[in-house]
Amino acid sequence: MKNLSNYLGEELSIAQPNIFKREYIFASSTETIAKMYFPKLFSTTAIVEGFKETYEIKRLNWLGINIGVYQQNYEMPFAQYVKANFWGTIGRIEFPKGETLILKLSTLRKSSKLYSSQDQLLISFNFKISFKEKISVVIEQRSELIDQNPWVVMLAWYKLLQQRKNNK
Repeated sequence: MKNLSNYLGEELSIAQPNIFKREYIFASSTETIAKMYFPKLFSTTAIVEGFKETYEIKRLNWLGINIGVYQQNYEMPFAQYVKANFWGTIGRIEFPKGETLILKLSTLRKSSKLYSSQDQLLISFNFKISFKEKISVVIEQRSELIDQNPWVVMLAWYKLLQQRKNNK
């Protein structure tokens, strides 16, 4: 599998192939990069397959404010999303070695952006108008942290889905 930095400037997408299934495909124009799905109808736990691993993304508390990322079948999260402001439009993705990324969610649901801790734009998410959930993903800048943790794209998508559901 290629590093996400190899897709620099290329428009990637996350799309829902079937409107009746909560399954999402992260792909380039030529290949599928990863898949995220919810194994049960009303489940808040998402399974991410791809990036040579299988991960689980799930809420750490009943409000769903903080989200944990787990390797499949492990009890403890190795990374987490933490809400950083009152409105929930800014959050931090915290890694085990103290690194962080900042996810800024758009209140108008048009675009969202992922920044490094030094405020450098790394990834842009732009919504497409469609009956199915669809978003374009653009890798804006090379980042070793993103290359080592490519699942952050799916974590951001999970958070965007959660925000869209809560704002309806």
